[in-house]
This record gives sequence, structure tokens and C-alpha cells, in this order.
Amino acid sequence: MTEMHQPASSPDLCSLGLEYIENGVALLDSQQKVLFWNQWLVRYSGITAQQACGQTLESLFAEPLPGVLLESIQGACELGLSRVLSYQLHGQLLPLQSPVALTPIFHSLVLRSIRQGDVAVLMQVHDITNAVRRERHLRDQQQALRQAHKTQSEEKQFIDTVLETISALVVVTDSAGFIIDMNHSAELSTGFSQEQLIGQPFKMLLGLESFKHLSGHHKLAGEARSFNCRMTNSFDEAIHVRWTVKAVKETDDPLHYLIYTGQDITERERADALLRLEREMLEMAAGNEQVDNILNHACLALERQLESCRVAVVQIDAQNKLQVRNGGRLPDSFCDQLYELKSERLLRVLRTGLDLGQLQIFNVQLKSAHWQPWLALAKEYKMAGCWLMPIQVNAGVSEYLLTVFPRYKSTPCPHEQMMIQRIGQLTALILERQLQQEQIKQLALYDSLTGLANRSLLNEQLQRCIYRAQRQVVSFALLFIDLNGFKAVNDTLGHDAGDALLVALGERLMSRFRATDCCARIGGDEFVILLDDITDDSVAFSLADSLLTLIAQPLSWGQHTLQVTASIGIALYPEDGDTAAALLTRADNAMYHAKADSKITGLGCVMRLNNDEYQS
Repeated sequence: MTEMHQPASSPDLCSLGLEYIENGVALLDSQQKVLFWNQWLVRYSGITAQQACGQTLESLFAEPLPGVLLESIQGACELGLSRVLSYQLHGQLLPLQSPVALTPIFHSLVLRSIRQGDVAVLMQVHDITNAVRRERHLRDQQQALRQAHKTQSEEKQFIDTVLETISALVVVTDSAGFIIDMNHSAELSTGFSQEQLIGQPFKMLLGLESFKHLSGHHKLAGEARSFNCRMTNSFDEAIHVRWTVKAVKETDDPLHYLIYTGQDITERERADALLRLEREMLEMAAGNEQVDNILNHACLALERQLESCRVAVVQIDAQNKLQVRNGGRLPDSFCDQLYELKSERLLRVLRTGLDLGQLQIFNVQLKSAHWQPWLALAKEYKMAGCWLMPIQVNAGVSEYLLTVFPRYKSTPCPHEQMMIQRIGQLTALILERQLQQEQIKQLALYDSLTGLANRSLLNEQLQRCIYRAQRQVVSFALLFIDLNGFKAVNDTLGHDAGDALLVALGERLMSRFRATDCCARIGGDEFVILLDDITDDSVAFSLADSLLTLIAQPLSWGQHTLQVTASIGIALYPEDGDTAAALLTRADNAMYHAKADSKITGLGCVMRLNNDEYQS
């Protein structure tokens, strides 16, 4: 009989296994001191086995351990009570973190009383980080699904509230596709009577849609098939019907007939299209898309919904001219002729309704001689009328019109009116948002009193000039202006007079310089002019001298005459500085030297410091 030998180093193998198992393992004695601390705990706690052995858990970690953990260890050591501590109930038990990501790991902990030799407690730590992440991921997915379902339900809620329940359309055809019967609802929806349709091919009623939906239906047996179809009724209006077709025949017998059951989904399709367009416009606005792109998109989308119509956004200018702003499918020649027409009478007739935000209908059948130019234009471009929806950005003022030019009918049907009004109102909101953004930009970058650039915009423009000058190796100049005698104006005549003088000076500066230059007010009576492409200081001095004359011109204010002079300091890039701060400081110092000379002479003065005079 063969003897079975157990390896002599079996205990060492067990210790080795515990040392490298992918869980934390620690042995504690009855005094709660560590006897064994495996490599997993070393890796995730940063505490070596030599540091851990002989120490209590509480003394190993710098931060306090949870009371429930300390109580459980004490119970296991003294009373022999085993316990499981889970992350869900007790949170972070030990301050463990991943050595790679340096983030805390989620873990649970098992304390088992064993009382063997010196060992009193076996502590096992299980890494459940991946499980927690999976659980959270699944929970986030469920939440996202619920949110998506909620969003979808909210979008459909509008449709459900505006649609009416409509009786089903029923049409019966023979095996060859000829109509043999139809119900009253089909007559009402299509506008055709039974006498007109019975005996006619069903594809005549469906129109072009029939060619892709009717083929192969004769092969159906007992199973229903559905398709959506866009049809035209007897009033030449487009309607959308969802048809369900079922073939009726007995087993192995030829086809007897086909039953088509239809649901008029025209209103739902229209509502879906309107909601889709509104959502697209809002998403484009939220994404800071250019307003003209949004309005062009809205015009083209409306044209797809309104039969045989051209749509444009028209602006009413100061001369009551109608200028097409958006409407890519209108001929340029039509836009030019529309602008040349005299619109005062038309707008005067429609003004009350436009100011109230109402849709106005302009019929080309008017016979008055005043409308003959309009009638001729409409006839030339085959238009039956004009529908005007005011876009009111400001209350009671209609500077923009959502304009529809129909080709065949002069009056919109109810759903067309509703669509035009809704898009007109949404367009007003988008334009109002653009206006608010422009106002915010104006407040952030421009002086509220003079309309000149403020310090922020000046720094931005100055930095841009420095970048361009470095690339192209060009020069530019700064003129730092301080008014002489401005305080006396404020003290003697009040701040209203001082404000009037500053406004007038701002207008003079803006009219004097190029669009590429930057005129800024950076303080009470301090201005800075950034002059682009200045090659030497002679040009800068010439411009500064002209400014002295411009600023010194008197200003009539009530019964008083306001007049000041100026002190101007000049700095050139790159001779006087290669940074924005250095240039401004150099020009400011030059201005103060000029101001000292102005006090002596009583006149305006211009100065540029050389390196010997400059005190940084």
C-alpha cells in the first residue's frame, strides 16, 4: 500500500496563500493587536507588515476609525462575537485607497472569532469597489431611462391634449385593389362620396404613396400590416392617415378582399412637426447658433409644412421699407422689388393688429388703385396673398414680421394660423435673447456714459495688437489723455454738465478715428487711444496735436459754455514697452509730465518720455 505524504512545508504554503490572496487578511490577538498583516492590506493601506504587527488598528491609522468597527473588534476579542460590516450599512470602515488611482476603495469587513493559540480574531477585508460601481452604473442607467421616458411623455402630453378622437376610416377592396365599400368616416376625411370612389382603384385615393405600400398585400393571410400615407383630399389639402390592412381569405382559397382601416393622424403629424421645429430652434439657440441660421432653418421648415408657400423674416426699417432678412428660397429680384414698394399705407392699415401681436392677412384681390403695385408684384411672382405675423421683441413694437407668401390660397387654415403664430412667438423669444446678450456684452465691454470701450475691452484690444505686431513685425501707439479743468466744470456747474462734456468728447473721438483704432474711457476724465499701424512718433505727435484742438473746442450747454484742455502722453510699441502693462504705464507717466507742463503754460501738452526721463 502506497503511503500518501503531505508536503513538509504545508503551513508555509498556507501562510504564503494568505499573504498573496486578493483580499485583506489580518489576525488579531486578544489584546486587539495585529499578529498577521498580508500583502493586500500593505498595498491598500500603505502600512507595512512590520509597522502593523504588535499595534492596534486604532493606532495604525492617523484618522479615527468608526465606532462600530472598534466595538465589533472588542466584541470579537472579548466575547467571541463574529460580525459582518457592510459598506451599505457602515460606509467607509478603514481608510484604504487604490495605489493606482489614489482614490478610496469601497469594502466590506468580516470579523470572525477563532480563539486558537495567540490568535483571537480573523479579519477579512473584501474589495467591493467594482460591485459598487456596477450597482451605481445600473442605477444611473435606470435613472436615465426613467428620465428619458419622462421627457418623451412630456413631449407627447401636448399632442394628447390637442388631438380629438376621430372615428376610423374603413375601405374595402377586392383582390384586384378596386374599392367595393367604404364607411361614412372615410367619406368625411377624404371629401369623396361612395358614389365617386366605389369601383375606382384604391391607389387613386392614396396617390403616389400607394406604389410603395400596396405591392404585395395580396399575399397577406390573416395578419395585419400597417403603413403611414400622405394623401390629398377633395379640397386639395394634405392629410396623413395610418392604414392597417388585412387580407380576408380561407385556407388554400384565393384572396376574397382586403380591409383597410385608417386613422386620421393629420393633427398628430402636424403637432409632431411643430414640436420638432420648436425643439430644433431652442436647441440651436441654446447652442449659441447664429440667429440668422436659426431663422433660415425655421423658414425652410415652415415651408415644408405649409403647402405651396414661401416663408421669410422681413424687417421694417426706419423708412417703413420691407427688407427681407431671412428667406433663402425667395428670388432676389422679388426681395429687391418688395423693398422698393411704398409700404406706409399697408403698414398703416395693419398697424393696430401688428402692434397687438396679431396675425394679419393681406389679400391680393383688393381693387383699390393704392394696391396696384402690390397686386402687380404678387401676380408677377404667382402669389395669392401675404400673411404677416409680428415678431415683438419689445412690447408694442413690431420691427420684424414672419411673412408667408402663399401661391394658391389667400387665407390660412386654422392649423396653419396656429403654426405661424407659434413660430412667430418663439422667434420673438430668440431675438429677445440675442438682444439681451448684446446688452450684456455692451455693459461688460463699453462705458455706459460715452459708449467708448472700457478698460476691459481696451486691454483685450491691446493684447490682440501685441500678438499681431509680434507676428507681422509692425508698430502701434498709445495716447493716454487726461482732461485739464474738468474738475472745475463739475465743481461749478455740477456733474450733469461734466457728463454732457464727456459724452460730447466721446462722440468727437469716435468720429475722429478709424474702426481699427480703439477709443476707451478708463476713468473719470481719462481716455486712451490705441492707434494701429503707427510707424514712428511723428505720426503719433501729429494725431495727438489734432486731439488737443478737437478736445479744446467749446461745448454749449444751456446758458453755459463748457471747455477743457488735455494732457496727452505717448507710448510706442515696442520701443516703450512690449507688454500691455508696460505700455500703459509708460504712456501714463508721459501724460503726467505733460500735465506738469500744462499747469505752467495753461495750455494742452503732448509728451513722449525718452529712456532717461522715464521712471518705472
